[in-house]
Amino acid sequence: MMTQNAKRILIVDDEAPLRFLLSKQLTRAGFDVTSAADGATALTVVAEAAFDAIVLDVVMPGLDGFEVCRRLKADPRTAAVPVVFLSASCSGDFRRRAFHLGGADFLAKPFQVDELPAYLQALLGNAPAVRPVAAGRVVSVIGADRAAGSAAAAVRLAESDALRGGCPVMLIDLELPAGAIGARLQLAGGPNVRMLLQDTGEPVTREAIGRVAQRVHFGLEVIPAPFTPSALGHDAPDARRLADMLDVLTTAGYYVVLHLNVRPDEVTAAALRRSELVYTVVGGEFDPRQREAWHEALAAEGVARERIVPLEEAAKNPRAERPTESAPSRGRQRQPVRAPEPAFA
Repeated sequence: MMTQNAKRILIVDDEAPLRFLLSKQLTRAGFDVTSAADGATALTVVAEAAFDAIVLDVVMPGLDGFEVCRRLKADPRTAAVPVVFLSASCSGDFRRRAFHLGGADFLAKPFQVDELPAYLQALLGNAPAVRPVAAGRVVSVIGADRAAGSAAAAVRLAESDALRGGCPVMLIDLELPAGAIGARLQLAGGPNVRMLLQDTGEPVTREAIGRVAQRVHFGLEVIPAPFTPSALGHDAPDARRLADMLDVLTTAGYYVVLHLNVRPDEVTAAALRRSELVYTVVGGEFDPRQREAWHEALAAEGVARERIVPLEEAAKNPRAERPTESAPSRGRQRQPVRAPEPAFA
């Protein structure tokens, strides 16, 4: 039900059924909604009334969403209004262009349309009262095997953490030699985590991380693994470089989610030791004894048993599995981040 102080949202999309669906959905969530069928109409509407956020389709006849956003950001009256792009194409080029133009978020339609109210509430600082994600923390997601779906689970966890707000979230795919998260999120190819893990003799810096990280949502960035296995002869990943990366990110106020390799290696072992929580994902073919044996193997890698959380249990009790404010933070005092603005945008 809409309240007297409801946030005003403008929906711009040339598809009438989708405009109707979004209007109904956002109105039910308590927003005051206006809609426009094309870019030219949208610019006329925003010239006559103020809005708290604009939901903007990318591909439209006449002025496309990118041009509409460019004009909005060039106008001092509307430059500060958050723009959430909706697109049937989640290509890395589209996503990168949207954020380059000043977009606040980029959601895929129709898959993420149901999540739009939650993203707008988080973006506008009107999310339900839940404990926010704490800055400077590291958690991991690891599957018992490649069929367990740990990549999808890591993406869901990182996206939900970003929506809870409080600090930016960085998802790092450590599934080497080739990962699944980049393809799942349709990220652009190119720089990847392997570049940061190779000992080049240069320190890991914020600038180096910024050249590899790709922004996915307003509070979420991703450092992908290579889309395909690296050529033979490349240097092996250096676990010490991972420690340096995590130091840089946590000091910068990030909440870090690591997606780990199912095969044991030095990088995975280092990530497990550094993680305050290790979320585990198993397939349906694992019986309780196999699951327990696998958790014992993780404990043998130095993970305290109380830090191992089966992800299905976390889903049933989402407030209980998070580390408390008194959880260890490697002896460093960090100031809370007020808004989920990525440091490496």
